[in-house]
Amino acid sequence: MKTRSLWVLCCLAFCLTACRQQVAKAYMTELDSDDSLSIIMGESQMVSYHSDRLGIDITYPSFLRHQYLEEEQMEVFMDEDVSLSFMVEHVDDNLSRSPGQTMMGMGAELVDAGNDYSIHTGQDGDLEYYGKVIDDSLRFITVILRYDPRHALAVESLRQLVREYCP
Repeated sequence: MKTRSLWVLCCLAFCLTACRQQVAKAYMTELDSDDSLSIIMGESQMVSYHSDRLGIDITYPSFLRHQYLEEEQMEVFMDEDVSLSFMVEHVDDNLSRSPGQTMMGMGAELVDAGNDYSIHTGQDGDLEYYGKVIDDSLRFITVILRYDPRHALAVESLRQLVREYCP
């Protein structure tokens, strides 16, 4: 159980770190929500992707690029200082805490909860995140949007995508 919880924390830390590494390549000037990120998002199309390794269908905007990771239980789509991460953990893996509990232990705030989901928001260093954890009784599916706070208005459509995600 402790090993599994450590693995979950490592995955979340990896995702946060991966996005933070991309921030170094971010825009050179201050952007607001009406600048290039909004334009890029407005010009992008939604792409459907089936992840065989996670066993789920994922829809993401075409401006995000799929990152090919060796991690078997994670898919990451990112560009500059915005990323979408999808993770799957099986309930029978003897988890000591759910991914939602793990996020709250890392300082996330619970925004909404239903019978089979919870939505969290928080900040890690210079990045904000917005995540949804779905419990379908067989597995936990976690979707996390990470972004630079200066793009908070521009990423609202991505927050909606996370909010409405249903496998």
